[in-house]
Amino acid sequence: MRFDYLSKANAAIWALLSPASLYLSNGQPHAKELAPVKSVAIIGAGAAGSSTAYYLNQFLQPPQLSYKHHHQVTIFEQSDRIGGRCRAFRVRNPGQKDEYIELGASIFVKVNHNLVNAAKEFGLKTKPLDDEMVAIWDGQQFIFEESQWKFWSIIKGLRRWGLGPFRMKFLLKTTLDDLLAWYKTTEAFDSISGFAKRFRLDKVSSIMSNTFLKKHGLGPDYSKEVVEVATRVNYGSNLDEIHALGALVTMAADDALQIQGGNFQIFEGMVGHSKANVQLNTKIARVHRLPPRDGEESLFEVTMMSGHKEIFNTVVLAAPIHTSGIDFDIDLPPQPKVSYRTIYATFVRGLVNPGYFNATSAEKFPAHILTTRGKAEFTSLSIQTKLSNGETVTKIFSPAPLEDELLDRLYLKRTWVKVKQWKAYPKLKPLPLDEESEELFSWLNSAEQDQVVMKDQQEQGQQQQQQQQQQEQWNQFGAWGQIEIVPGLYYVNAFEPFISTMETETIAGKNVARLVRDRILGYCPVEKKIV
Repeated sequence: MRFDYLSKANAAIWALLSPASLYLSNGQPHAKELAPVKSVAIIGAGAAGSSTAYYLNQFLQPPQLSYKHHHQVTIFEQSDRIGGRCRAFRVRNPGQKDEYIELGASIFVKVNHNLVNAAKEFGLKTKPLDDEMVAIWDGQQFIFEESQWKFWSIIKGLRRWGLGPFRMKFLLKTTLDDLLAWYKTTEAFDSISGFAKRFRLDKVSSIMSNTFLKKHGLGPDYSKEVVEVATRVNYGSNLDEIHALGALVTMAADDALQIQGGNFQIFEGMVGHSKANVQLNTKIARVHRLPPRDGEESLFEVTMMSGHKEIFNTVVLAAPIHTSGIDFDIDLPPQPKVSYRTIYATFVRGLVNPGYFNATSAEKFPAHILTTRGKAEFTSLSIQTKLSNGETVTKIFSPAPLEDELLDRLYLKRTWVKVKQWKAYPKLKPLPLDEESEELFSWLNSAEQDQVVMKDQQEQGQQQQQQQQQQEQWNQFGAWGQIEIVPGLYYVNAFEPFISTMETETIAGKNVARLVRDRILGYCPVEKKIV
């Protein structure tokens, strides 16, 4: 009794002192009364979960206020590591420093401000990749090879593809300018469609790439030999399998960077700076929403596979909901089911056979070989590092396992081979954003519809028929997804059907952190803008 009384008294005191009582963004008072401590569970410690925790700590500890809001964040991760699909392994290099090879997400670019700024804050060193030569292989010959002289590469590109590269540059600038506008705002979005429309990305993500490119005057040769080559290596998709936003993002690879020692260190740094309680090797079995008491908001009971239970004010799911294996004992609205492409990453230490590519020497061999659709036996082959003994470590992407017979033809020597099978990329299908689709999605997520009482049996039958038809339409189109699924439950991976990169995972995480902040203490008065 004594403890309960003191807790309530303490809560009242902290509520009065809470920064939420001072809505400083516009000088107006804010009447919301808050408990002193809010607990947040984040399920998943990949790029999205790590960044959510990192930014949430920043938002709840604003430097311009002397009072820091008391909160507790717990990250649950079912594996033994942080970083999700961002992984690296070490390669011994005799007589020199060991090398780290990326298993998954390999690069980011200078305009990825969240990743670049985090790397600087955590003291991580980057290495540029732009000086590495690229060639395009059609299964029989190199149809294009970059030159060490950038000007000569431009001339070769113009001779083969005409004005295609310039038209693409214009399209890229328009789309990137729209996306980069996000860094200049502090808005929070509870739906993907709202985010897309706000930054004028709705049209480009609702049309198939091949249709979009043809509409904007890009010829079939450039589309298939350049743009599709990029979508194949970045998303395992041909142009008739991916929306235009996905294709454009793959083409924005200028000023590519990696973190020395592995990109995963960015997300380890985010978790370390989040001050969160991290529970690795902990799989969540069930999330149950408890009934509200005394007019308070509902709490969530999170149950681990071990049977241990914890109570939280807010839950953030930072993993694909349909493959999470979590029993959500909550009346959830339908969520888009996202399919992932299976990719095989084959790593080979040894010597590449230049004869396979009709070359006589490996001295001027391109670092990255990308392939067109058709006769090529793999998606891409990239030299990851050159070792002191003359060997290289190469990474090959392919949609199926590589047979030994192919590896025998590709390599003169193989010291070792490692294979990683990934559910690596979401299938970025065009997403409907017309008014009818938006009304349909709003209808599906309307809590008020559950409270409608039919006046007679005939009206009820008609309503059920309408519900069935709209549900079938929703399933057909796939819809977009809602970020706040139910009050207090947020889904970071709702962004994945829209776009999926390391940087956009952090954008999704920061957006959810803003939503959670707003739920806990009201709008944060000041945020430091990135650009």
